[in-house]
Amino acid sequence: MTKLLTTFLIALSTTLIAQEELAKDVLDRLSTTTQSYKNMKVGFDFIIENKTQNINEKQKGILVLQDDMFRLEIEEQIIINDGENQWIYMTDMNEVQIMEHDPEEQLMSPKKLFTIYEEEGYKYSYVGAKSENGKRLQIIDLFPKESGAFMKVILAIDAAKNQLHKITMLDKNGGTYTYLITSFKSNTIVESFNFNTTSYPGIEIIDLR
Repeated sequence: MTKLLTTFLIALSTTLIAQEELAKDVLDRLSTTTQSYKNMKVGFDFIIENKTQNINEKQKGILVLQDDMFRLEIEEQIIINDGENQWIYMTDMNEVQIMEHDPEEQLMSPKKLFTIYEEEGYKYSYVGAKSENGKRLQIIDLFPKESGAFMKVILAIDAAKNQLHKITMLDKNGGTYTYLITSFKSNTIVESFNFNTTSYPGIEIIDLR
């Protein structure tokens, strides 16, 4: 019985090591591809689900990333960050809040979200591959090393392009937050990462800097 248990534990350990090494290989290739881009323009669906609370919502968004700068447009909001300042514009109120960029407070900024696999605070495991709408997706689970807002993050990576296809985050209350990439462009022409208040007549400006 002891020998059987020892053999099982060795086999399990070997499998886990192999899954971790395979996951690292996939993530390394994803990182290399992503870092080769000067910029990215991503169209996505943001889906929030919680069956126990009867929540099922979907929003569409557009995200532009370049270096430490980003422009995010989603659900009557425009958020622009030039690496020094951040503007949050509420379209329904014609109001913009301006604040200094604080890297320490950017816990889940768009850049960190789309490069979450590079964070040191996660363990990873290769789950397997599956086909979805003609794409071969490689699935990798990320587990936070320390307790936090999310229990697990699931990455679905387009194996042919070494690009993220879907990010799903699971919280402790049964909620799931999914970013499904619907369009992708890289090394494209992007507008300035700056919010021009003169383009919005009558805008209320709240400067918190």
